[in-house]
Amino acid sequence: MTYQHTRDLQDLEAVIVRSEEAVEATPEGHPDRAGRLNNLGIHLSSRYERTGNLQDLEAAIARSEAAVEATPEDHPDRAGWLNNLGSHLSSRYERTGNLQDLEAAIARSQAGVEATPENHPRLAAQLNNLGTHLGRRYARTRNLRDLEAAIARSEAAVEATPEGHPGRAGRLNNLGIHLSSRYERTENLQDLEAAIARSEAAVDATPEGHPDRAGWLNNLGNRLRSRYERTGNLQDLEAAIARSEAAVEATPDDHPSQADQWNSLGIHLSSRYERTGNPARLGGRHCPNTGCSGGNPRGPP
Repeated sequence: MTYQHTRDLQDLEAVIVRSEEAVEATPEGHPDRAGRLNNLGIHLSSRYERTGNLQDLEAAIARSEAAVEATPEDHPDRAGWLNNLGSHLSSRYERTGNLQDLEAAIARSQAGVEATPENHPRLAAQLNNLGTHLGRRYARTRNLRDLEAAIARSEAAVEATPEGHPGRAGRLNNLGIHLSSRYERTENLQDLEAAIARSEAAVDATPEGHPDRAGWLNNLGNRLRSRYERTGNLQDLEAAIARSEAAVEATPDDHPSQADQWNSLGIHLSSRYERTGNPARLGGRHCPNTGCSGGNPRGPP
């Protein structure tokens, strides 16, 4: 079993050790060196996502940059290396707020998309990632053109991904995030309805126990609460609470996103208390540390 299936950090540590050994054993100029550098970057980025150690992300970026530099312009794998480098740079932007990283991420990702033939099996993932980076720039600059471009790229990614494909749920989830952002900007209820539909489809397409399902549930809960705030339908708020509780229960105690999920659940519960005035209904699972309520819920990218 791999780390992607087990989520056991020891499995990931072992993969990183083997990947580092493979890079060290591959001389400069060897045709396989770029691919091994790229793989090492992916594993280091996975450890960063699990532990939050910025040194891992810095190392992932360095390895991915080396992979791109070692690959000729016309090599068929270069687009994939550019895509991965863009993702790592976007993650660093999320951590540090340095807009130069995000601009570089968009440039690398766009270059990867342009270098990938239509109908290539890798194109959907690259369009999805480009949409994510553009969505992040919209969140920073509030330029609506970035959000429209993010939605267009995400819709194309979903359309290019067949039913049953393991990447489809994540692409549906991301499209839901972008549509929800446009709803927040324009207050067009059709965008929120579409966001909820995409988020529900993402959850439905993800099996119980999958490491990403908790995030999809959390995002769906946030969308449902937004509709409750618009329409006043208490069923939407009850559904939001149920989805958020399921997200919290499915998230390991040491996962970096746990705090955001507790925060979302606390907001939903507080909204129900404000509506019903029933302290007993303020319950739910006990939130550790500083409490659950307050603040704005965030979905993962």
